[in-house]
Amino acid sequence: MNRDYNEISKLIKNELSNLLGIEPDDIEDDFSLTEDLHMKPTDITDFIEILSNMNFATESLDFSEIETFSDLVDALTQNQ
Repeated sequence: MNRDYNEISKLIKNELSNLLGIEPDDIEDDFSLTEDLHMKPTDITDFIEILSNMNFATESLDFSEIETFSDLVDALTQNQ
């Protein structure tokens, strides 16, 4: 998968907004997944499944180190 950072960020933002029922423009790069976006562990698990189905390498993600939306995009782009 050869995607640039901005393309991956937009794609992830769209999928995350669909999961959470919010507009993509409501997700800022520095937003905390748990604090600002109010994601519960089940939301994170569901989103990992969505990312996996989109052919992202999710098995090596360490969500204890991923706090913000940009952390997530960074981790996914490093594993591609």
